[in-house]
Amino acid sequence: MQEALTNVVKHAGAGRVMVAVVKDDATVELNVTDDGAGFETDTASDGFGLLGMRERVTLLGGELDFNSELGTGTTVAARIPVQRRPAGHFPIPDLKAHRRSA
Repeated sequence: MQEALTNVVKHAGAGRVMVAVVKDDATVELNVTDDGAGFETDTASDGFGLLGMRERVTLLGGELDFNSELGTGTTVAARIPVQRRPAGHFPIPDLKAHRRSA
């Protein structure tokens, strides 16, 4: 999401951008949509930003799609499977005990 927003600022010339994050039991979907210049997805170079986004999403077992047309903006959509951690993997500290000892 961070790289998609960086691309909007650097390249799109957008007046508006919408960010959506939707989670269900199986996936997290991240969408960044802008009303900027757009680009031709079949001829766009996979610069380090686009390549980096694709690599990070792939490493998480997800999918990344770009939908863009010149003059109408771009949508970057990532779908990433939810990865559950075992219970107790990140124990919550007892803040009350910490305050008593301080």
